[in-house]
Amino acid sequence: MNDQERRLFVAWRRPDRNIVPVGLLTQQVIDGALHYRFQYLKVAERQTGFLPLPGLPDLHVAYQAPALFPVFANRVMPRDRPDYADFLEQLDLDSEADPFEVLERSEGIRATDRVEVFPVPRSVDGQLTTLFFARGIRHREGADRVVDTLAAGDELTLQPQPDNDFNPRAILMNTRTGECVGWAPDYLLDLIHELQDLNGAWPAVTVEHVNNSEVPPHLRLLCRLTSPWPQNYAPFSGPDFQPIAS
Repeated sequence: MNDQERRLFVAWRRPDRNIVPVGLLTQQVIDGALHYRFQYLKVAERQTGFLPLPGLPDLHVAYQAPALFPVFANRVMPRDRPDYADFLEQLDLDSEADPFEVLERSEGIRATDRVEVFPVPRSVDGQLTTLFFARGIRHREGADRVVDTLAAGDELTLQPQPDNDFNPRAILMNTRTGECVGWAPDYLLDLIHELQDLNGAWPAVTVEHVNNSEVPPHLRLLCRLTSPWPQNYAPFSGPDFQPIAS
């Protein structure tokens, strides 16, 4: 991936609540103009109950467009909304952020469907890094109160939760004093476990940005994951992550 190409995985939350990547959305700059591509991933064909996204009906087509596909553009708050500046602040973005960046940071979550997006991790000074919002804050007693005490730069620890009824690979995130602030998102679990296996240590997680309790729970706590990049490691590159159409 070059500096003029940005990629987001498109994921679907199954009825059992596990999140599965079903597509790849790419933004490229070609001859100075933005260009978008969407492809379904092979794993999408095996998901019982999964339906193609609106406007992208064929799993076997690589879709191309000069503008962000409506199904994704509709997940980005319009710039003319009076609360747009506040929304950018909640996402820890500045006023120059483009729609693709806003989509990436907000994860494209809507209450009306089970689709969301997440970014491909980047390499920064040889380190693997990615940003994400903590999950499940409202489902963990006391987590909302603990989040209020956090500040940018605070370290969080990762705690595997093999007895989790929904996902035995679940990972809790705690403060250095052991207070829980939520979970790592499901889409990162395989990545986190792979990095622990390859590096012999859990990735580092720090607080990037904290929003107050008036903000929806899924946007309360923005975190940064950082880890040494293992030699020859390519995250999200297994068979399930390969596009159906070239």
